[in-house]
Amino acid sequence: MILSENQTILDVNDTTLKLLGKKRDEVLGEKCYRIFHNSDEPPPDCPFLMMKNNNWKISMNEMETIIGDFLITVVPMDIPGEERKVLHFARDVTLINQLGLKLIDSLQRYQNLLSILLRVDELLIKERNLNKMLKEVARIICEWKELQAAWILLAQGKRMVTVAQCGNACKFEDKFGENVEDYKIENINSFECQGEKYLLIPLRVEESFIGAIILKLNSVVPKDKDLEIFKILGDNLAIAIRERRLEIGRSVAYRELEKNIENFAMLVDGIRNPLAVIMGIVEIKIMDYEVRNKIIREIEKIEEITNIIDERWRKGEYLRKFLKEM
Repeated sequence: MILSENQTILDVNDTTLKLLGKKRDEVLGEKCYRIFHNSDEPPPDCPFLMMKNNNWKISMNEMETIIGDFLITVVPMDIPGEERKVLHFARDVTLINQLGLKLIDSLQRYQNLLSILLRVDELLIKERNLNKMLKEVARIICEWKELQAAWILLAQGKRMVTVAQCGNACKFEDKFGENVEDYKIENINSFECQGEKYLLIPLRVEESFIGAIILKLNSVVPKDKDLEIFKILGDNLAIAIRERRLEIGRSVAYRELEKNIENFAMLVDGIRNPLAVIMGIVEIKIMDYEVRNKIIREIEKIEEITNIIDERWRKGEYLRKFLKEM
């Protein structure tokens, strides 16, 4: 456009008329802010005002108008013998702004998911109680704004059992079945059931399937980057579950071992003490040489068995100390 010193439109090109949906005689003679902002005065961030306040130097600013977002440039033209005029260039940046907003939204979404992954990983390192860990993982995952509910199910034989959940009080298997084979998949999979969208994240360690994370989604379908983060989360959780189970197994083995060690000690004492008494009685009371030697040989056989039990006790004690230091 070409404007006067008081922002009256003197001329305009066909592209501007097309964008405005107006005829030339509807625009010429009008104030630019009336046409583009539907207001009786220019907006505070108007580049035309900036130019006037800056001693008529070229000015530029991005503005929102009734037909979209534009990058406005105003250039004063001083023509000898004529009134000063101003060239008003406008570049449509509506699409660029929309793409920018989408990019910002995508980055915020990715940052939110990444934050959840980092918090889950921190929990997997610190929390040693398996049940508490799983419940807290489900709660953290549910903080993602695209989710309605989350379940963590573990395989128990041929059955799948909900061990942690958030956002829904029902056990997932009660509604969708408990057959392990229905949950055994290689990769993350989205599915729809009864008009609701779900995401199934398998929990695997190497070739072993140990369970699954089930996420109930809002209408938004997860993007590839979302799935990458959920895959990492699922892999890390599967490893943590296996580790906690091994810890529980070691703990049970340790307790059983301590019991066995105590039993070995009691057994050895329960045999050796009577043997010593019997040996003393035989040497004092049995005068028949052959009978006495026969009884002593039998006692020595029992003593050999006792020594074997004693050796088992020593090995068990060594193993107990080793497990305790792990």
